[in-house]
Amino acid sequence: MHRQFAVIGLGQFGQTIALELMRQGHEVLGLDSDQKLVNQLAPQLTQALVVDATDENALSELGLSDCDAVVVAIGEDLQSSILCTLHLKSLKVSQVWVKALNPAHHKILVKLGADRIVHPEYEMGLRVAQSLNYPSVRDYIALGNEHFLVEVAASEALDGKAVADLKLEERQLSLVAHKRGTELAQSPPPAKDLAKGDILVLLGKLPALQALSKDL
Repeated sequence: MHRQFAVIGLGQFGQTIALELMRQGHEVLGLDSDQKLVNQLAPQLTQALVVDATDENALSELGLSDCDAVVVAIGEDLQSSILCTLHLKSLKVSQVWVKALNPAHHKILVKLGADRIVHPEYEMGLRVAQSLNYPSVRDYIALGNEHFLVEVAASEALDGKAVADLKLEERQLSLVAHKRGTELAQSPPPAKDLAKGDILVLLGKLPALQALSKDL
């Protein structure tokens, strides 16, 4: 679906978001106070403009309330991030996503009514630590209340075994999908054979997933 987004702050984090949204076929307005950054990204975005994110009048002229979401990706300037978020909420932007710089900043953003607060360095740090601790884990999504959706690569230990051998029901885990090459089977039956290199998408609580990981 074609949608409209704005990204305020075109550092590495903001650039990554803006360019990926463009790749997905959306319209993206990029905003930054740095003329050099704006010039650099202008050819790759729908539109890129120099703007002072702390100036409510300047922001109001951009029609940001028409966007499906606005991302405040301002780097290290805490005050600018806070003022920008405040202005966007005043302008009735439907979804304001903000990069938090630290826990205190997060608390302020909650008070301001930010719709989604992200901690990219912290979240990526968690992912790296999980990958180092469980090398078979390719990706995961935290669903809340200790529930995770985890994508795991099967090791040699599973070669020739069946899904039933994992005793997932006893462990209170679910196999959501099984991938082998280009083939994808959703909720595969217990008799489904497994092989090294298969991708298993598992759903369950973190302790149960951790206990299973040693058998994968």
